[in-house]
Amino acid sequence: MIFKKVFSSEFGKGAIILFVLFNIYNALNFLFHFIMGRMLGPEDYGTLVVLMSLVYLYSFPSHAIQNLLSKYTSKINPIKNASKIKYLLTKGLEKGIFWGFVAFLVLSLFSFLIGSFLRVNIWLIILTNLLVFSSLNVPIVRGILQGRKKFKELGLSHVFESMIKIIFAVSLVFLGMKIFGAILGVLIGTSSGLLFSLYFNKEILKKGKKEVHLKGVTLESTNYLLATGVIMLMFSLDILLAKRFFEPSLVGKYSVLSMIGKMIFFGTIAISKVMFPLTSEKNESKKNSYPLFKKTLILMAGICSISVFVCFIAPELLISLFYGKEYLDVAQYLVYSAIALSFLSLTNTTIYYGLSIDKMKKSYLLISFVILEIVLLSIFNDGLKEYLIALLVSNIIMFGGALCLLKYK
Repeated sequence: MIFKKVFSSEFGKGAIILFVLFNIYNALNFLFHFIMGRMLGPEDYGTLVVLMSLVYLYSFPSHAIQNLLSKYTSKINPIKNASKIKYLLTKGLEKGIFWGFVAFLVLSLFSFLIGSFLRVNIWLIILTNLLVFSSLNVPIVRGILQGRKKFKELGLSHVFESMIKIIFAVSLVFLGMKIFGAILGVLIGTSSGLLFSLYFNKEILKKGKKEVHLKGVTLESTNYLLATGVIMLMFSLDILLAKRFFEPSLVGKYSVLSMIGKMIFFGTIAISKVMFPLTSEKNESKKNSYPLFKKTLILMAGICSISVFVCFIAPELLISLFYGKEYLDVAQYLVYSAIALSFLSLTNTTIYYGLSIDKMKKSYLLISFVILEIVLLSIFNDGLKEYLIALLVSNIIMFGGALCLLKYK
């Protein structure tokens, strides 16, 4: 009965559209990984996943930017105030291009240190650094789409981006460029994502600009950056640290466990993205948004439970189907990765909700969970099972901590 009510609401309709399109996008992204895993082999694929984890870290401001732009767009009322929305869009892109250039220069200065720590070619690090431009600018345009509740267009921009990434990456790797070709494909794909997102905002781009002043945006953006940055760190640190603790072929096999587990995270994130502007709008109009959050969490928990069950009963099937038989010797550990990423998904939804209703004022406290994960993974790394249990424990503790922060007054 509860699911019938959920899917008959504005939230439910938006969730269905974005959930379907985001999972097509995620399926294409994982197809990219499955193909790369087979074409590159365990050692090179492990390096690629490490580089992609760097991309996730570089893109941590993107989630904050998209959510913040989404929130202010929904507050402004996109239908009546299109000229103000255009001001947000153009001003955001101006800042995004400037800070993207600054970030690229700074990251390039540290490329040697990063490459040395991760034992990765410095030119691969520099090429990966170029993705910081799209990481800062794409979410600006998509945040406007999300705030306008253009869920179909938001989903399609992701799908088209992923399709182009696969086409170019596979072609370049096939031509012998190996990891360089894979990263170039990602770079081309994300650039196309920006163009598609701009196209879907063409109605706004045709309007004149009207300046809008956003009260408290600096303090709020700091909270957004801290909260989403912590999620991205929790999402990526296990791979980066595994590169230090394990030998190359084992890193590749761990990457397979991690990527299949992350299918749960990416598969459910669309639901959080639909919830965000709706709970923000309810909060702005002084309506109770908690029931919507509760429905979202129940729906998320249901999907995560099914996913964990599948990973528990058929790990060999999943790994051999997606990556091939050379990764099968770690299949028994897949369920631990699935549980760990399920709790991270629930934490992400909780933080999204807290940000949407201005209840994450103490977001700096989330940093303590990152420190906890680093400590646990640094101590418990004698084998993959021990490493994954440490990851699982840190994610469970963070979920409890996020709920406590949400209730904090």
